[in-house]
Amino acid sequence: MLKLYRFGKKEYGLILPLVIFLLLNFAFTSLTPSTLLHTGSIIVTFVIFLVMLLCAFNVVKHADWLAEKFGEPYGTLILTLAVISIEVALIVTMMLIGKGDPVLARDTMFAVIMIAVNGFAGLSLLTGGIKHSTQMYNIEGASAYIAVLIPLVTLCLILPNFTVATTEGTLSTSQSVLIIFVCVLLYATFLVKQTITHKDYFRFSIDREEEEHHNPIGSVCYHVVMLIIGLGIMIALSKNLGNFLNYSIQEAGLPSKLGGFIIALLVLTPEGVSAIQSAYKNQLQRSINLCMGSAVATICLTVPSVLIISLFLGEKLILGLNSTATILMLLTFFISLITFTSRRTSVLNGMVLLSVFIVYFALIFDTPTFS
Repeated sequence: MLKLYRFGKKEYGLILPLVIFLLLNFAFTSLTPSTLLHTGSIIVTFVIFLVMLLCAFNVVKHADWLAEKFGEPYGTLILTLAVISIEVALIVTMMLIGKGDPVLARDTMFAVIMIAVNGFAGLSLLTGGIKHSTQMYNIEGASAYIAVLIPLVTLCLILPNFTVATTEGTLSTSQSVLIIFVCVLLYATFLVKQTITHKDYFRFSIDREEEEHHNPIGSVCYHVVMLIIGLGIMIALSKNLGNFLNYSIQEAGLPSKLGGFIIALLVLTPEGVSAIQSAYKNQLQRSINLCMGSAVATICLTVPSVLIISLFLGEKLILGLNSTATILMLLTFFISLITFTSRRTSVLNGMVLLSVFIVYFALIFDTPTFS
């Protein structure tokens, strides 16, 4: 009994979401968005979001333990893959339920890049700059992220607006297969560089010194199992979140892009908090690995996943960004090239990135006022 109590206290981040899932899908099956008032739907959406966020933090806790166990760069790679797998599962699940929003995947991927690169990276640089004045990192590692991110974002989210084989913003079957191949090939090449041939590019001397003092104790098998269970619970809850979230946004008259932002925020918040904490501890390289790694993995893994699903189901998938988003993306490219190709960062770098994120969030609500 004592062991069960300790397990419940330790893993409440898994148990509570599991209980909510069982209640929504087996005990209160009549509880649907259409049977609730708009206020009730918002409350249920908020509750599901909070328990899924709690579950995401629990998943990241186990991934972080594995990260400390295996060290850098494998640590941040485990964290990134865990988070991105949640994102892919959420997007695919929401594509499969109901009507299937053709721009949901695009809006979510764009939101991930804006939140990770401008939001959490900006907060990390700002926090580290306030605490340590200036910080240093391995420029080769940061440059590798940018070298992969810029062409992939251009090919996956901008180029579809200029292809002529299909309607604007979409890709033909052959073009989709080509993009899938390029994404997988580039990410595989990047992983080889990150974990085998040039792994020192993604570490920094301060990080290495701190790692030597960490020796996590516990069972690798236990944390792997808990991580997988947590991912499974989040995937199971994603259908409920999708139903209530879509309904709440539509009833409130809010832009559909807000749904993509909320999904991205849900999956990135635990990793973003970890990145900010790392910057505060003067481990800026780890912060960059987390933030930029999320952006790269989002494009490399999410794009092929949603393209395969759309081809299999024969559903329309719009990937091309609109003109406003394209400008913000290009601006992010330029700022990243300036910020992450200099060996020192300061508060100013963080404020510049955060300014772009604030503008991005405000423009989510930029909708036509005329009929």
